[in-house]
Amino acid sequence: VGWPNGLKIHKDGRFFITDYKNGIMQLDPATGTVTPVLTHRKSESFRGVNDLVFGNDGTMYFTDQGQTGMHDPTGRVYRYNLETGLLDMLVSNAPSPNGLVLNPEQNTLYVAVTRGNGVWRVPLFPDGGTSKVSIFVSLAGGVCGADGMAVDSEGRLFVCDAGNGCAWVFT
Repeated sequence: VGWPNGLKIHKDGRFFITDYKNGIMQLDPATGTVTPVLTHRKSESFRGVNDLVFGNDGTMYFTDQGQTGMHDPTGRVYRYNLETGLLDMLVSNAPSPNGLVLNPEQNTLYVAVTRGNGVWRVPLFPDGGTSKVSIFVSLAGGVCGADGMAVDSEGRLFVCDAGNGCAWVFT
C-alpha cells in the first residue's frame, strides 16, 4: 500500500507513478501489478516523491518533496536515465518542490516550489549538467503556492495555485 501522487506514461507505453511512501513505481495496466523502479538514492530513502515528467528523450525528472518547506529547504529534484540507471540530483535546496514540466525546447525544467510560493527555472545543458537555477516567477501570497503545471506548444507556462483557487499563465 502506497501514497501515489503523480502518474505519467513513458513514450514506450510504461506507466510510472510517484509514490510518496515507496518511491518511483511502475504499473502494468494489463495486470494491475505495481513494482518498484527506484526507492532510494545511494543509501538514503527519498523524503517523499511527488511528481514526475518525461523529456522527449525518455529521461525522467521528478521531485522529492517530503515535508520540506521554509523551515527545512532540503527538497530535491532528480533526473533519472531509465536506460543507464544514472540518477542525478539537480536541486537539493528547494522548500517543497512539487509539480514540474519541461519547456518545448527541452532545455529548461520549471519546478513548482510550493512553500517558496514560486516557480524555479532549472537550465538543462546538452552535456546533462545544470547551473544558475533561478526564480522564474514569485506568486502572490496565500495558503499554499504553486502545484501542478503544464506547458503548451507556444511555451506558455500554466501553474495551478490551489490556495488562491486559480491557474496562472506566464509567457
